Amino acid sequence: MLKKVEHVKNHLYTASMDLVTEHKLARRAAILKTARQMIAEKGYEAITVRDLAAACRVSVPTLYNQFGGKDQVLAAAIEDHFVGDPNQAQIQLNLDGLDRINAIFDFITAQFLEAPAFHRRLLEAFGSLESTTRVQERITESLATEIAGELATMKMRDELCSWADVKLLASQITTAFTSSTIVWGSGAIDDDQLVSAVRYATGLVLLGVATNKAQAQLEQRLMEAQPRLQKSLNQ
Repeated sequence: MLKKVEHVKNHLYTASMDLVTEHKLARRAAILKTARQMIAEKGYEAITVRDLAAACRVSVPTLYNQFGGKDQVLAAAIEDHFVGDPNQAQIQLNLDGLDRINAIFDFITAQFLEAPAFHRRLLEAFGSLESTTRVQERITESLATEIAGELATMKMRDELCSWADVKLLASQITTAFTSSTIVWGSGAIDDDQLVSAVRYATGLVLLGVATNKAQAQLEQRLMEAQPRLQKSLNQ
């Protein structure tokens, strides 16, 4: 009988702790979502901890206890946006090699276009505020690491020149992607052209060392992207 009572107590305690954890995770997700909305509306620099706390309906000490200061909250919101989307898992499970590289860039580009105000504000902050440097580096490093892994797969399949350094190549491809988004953020190209710009810039870098099936696949992707970008030059 005592063992049964003890078992029930343990079960109730575990269930209670699970509810507490679930509540904390839900509150954290709500705070990060609100932080992203505020970045889109006000810009990174204009947000204060008090603004964040009021919008999230929590106290200032709660934000400090859970995240730290303003930069830590906003950094968490930004990183959660780029690396926390569950749809990325589908990309990882269903594709690999060049197909996954293309899918990753298409997915992130779609994220930019789904929330253009947020991403333009973000690009402004990345370009002007030293406090955003570390979060920008972490996002870039994470992306480059993913790309390098898929390049290694391509190399094993003889779809990449044997001399190509996958880490260096991944860094150059990531830089090409970033440059395209900066051009878009400046207003030099419109939303419709961003997809083509990303595909063209990243594809050209990779085409130089691609072989066999991957080379033909990249050439097709580039030929499809090129006409839309040519129109922007003629306007």
